[in-house]
Amino acid sequence: MSARRLASVAALGALLAACAPIPRPAVLDELDHVRAGAAAAESKRLAPGAFARAEKLRGEALAALEREDQAGAQILGEQAVAAHAHAHALSRVARAEAAETEAKAQSSTGEASLAGLEAEQARVAAELDALDMRIKVARDAQPVVPSGKADPDREKARLAAARSLALQARLLCGAARLLIAPTRPAGAPADDAVPAGALAGNTQAGSAQPGNTQPAGAQAGNTQAGSAQPGNTQPAGAQPGNARSTSAQPGNAALVAQLDEATAAIGKLDVDLAETVGSGRAIPAPIDQASRARAGCLAALTAARRAATPVTRAPGVGDALLAELSAAGTWSPIRDDRGIVVTLRGLFAGNALTKAGEARLRELARVAAAHPSFPVAVVVHTDRDVSAREEPAWAARADAVVRALSPAHAEGAAGASPAVQPIAPFLAGAAAPVVDPGGSERARNARVEIVFVTPETL
Repeated sequence: MSARRLASVAALGALLAACAPIPRPAVLDELDHVRAGAAAAESKRLAPGAFARAEKLRGEALAALEREDQAGAQILGEQAVAAHAHAHALSRVARAEAAETEAKAQSSTGEASLAGLEAEQARVAAELDALDMRIKVARDAQPVVPSGKADPDREKARLAAARSLALQARLLCGAARLLIAPTRPAGAPADDAVPAGALAGNTQAGSAQPGNTQPAGAQAGNTQAGSAQPGNTQPAGAQPGNARSTSAQPGNAALVAQLDEATAAIGKLDVDLAETVGSGRAIPAPIDQASRARAGCLAALTAARRAATPVTRAPGVGDALLAELSAAGTWSPIRDDRGIVVTLRGLFAGNALTKAGEARLRELARVAAAHPSFPVAVVVHTDRDVSAREEPAWAARADAVVRALSPAHAEGAAGASPAVQPIAPFLAGAAAPVVDPGGSERARNARVEIVFVTPETL
């Protein structure tokens, strides 16, 4: 081939090469592959803003390629690929946040379900414990053996014990009444009323009703006392609808019926004790009947506490109050079946409270106001038998103590409740001495017990 011909072929090849199209950048093929993947679809759904930005960069890269700006198309294509990667990362963050929100919701639902199961388990466990205790008590209970006849000295001792048990029964039923039905509709009969003039501890024939305790007549829903209502275990003159009247609430009917039955037993015991004292004949003291009456009232009080005790938490309000009074160092509180008891002496000069006595009662009023769930029983004990003529004076003393414990005297009590707190006075007479009634220290038997009735099981 001649040199000229070779030169012509070379020139033709150069011309053809100059007319060939510009090759498409490889990054645009990679970009198309990214757009077609599942990651891009997820980005479009969960991060639409970032996905739109990546698509905008892709459109600009294609426009640069059409302008034959291969370098610009390459740069914009790489930016579009990076934008798609950023959109995918944002979509993963959004998916993780959604999963976290769902997991938290499931966790909250699970925790609520677990709390419900734990509460139900606690309730069932408490019921099982109560049933086990009742079974144990029933299995270990011994039948009451009749006391039988005894010599005169023993009968005298039995009579004194029966009077004391009757008093304890009345005070226990009175405490139960404060928890179950602290007020009563006007005109309702007293559950354990006794003839007017009867006073606990009296042994005078014809008027004595041994073992009787009576509120000194505070009006329902008010701590101001009025006229005495012998034998009544709740404030006289209660008006319907007053605060804390629970006798008509559903679920209390069984408790009220149990308390009424126990109170009726006390009434029968009063009759038998009066007959024993006043007949002049050798009638055996009703010691067994008195024991059963006390047990019935204690059972009513226990049932009232069980009904009010939450099963989801351990009781301990009585322990807290006992610890608080003990820490004060001036009260010497004790606990008995009724609740926390503070005993005071020397409160009166005649029938009026002394200034020191009023100051002591104001301190207790603040304690009572700080623990409004505890009804308060004011029990007045005497150091000798009291005649019917002297009863109004003792009732006036009880009324004075009730007034001193009223919320009006509890200024400055932290956490005091505006609700009416039942405060009921009881005249106990001389049926529960703490020292020999015939000894030189018999004056110690004259005392006032301030009983904070424990509202829950001990």
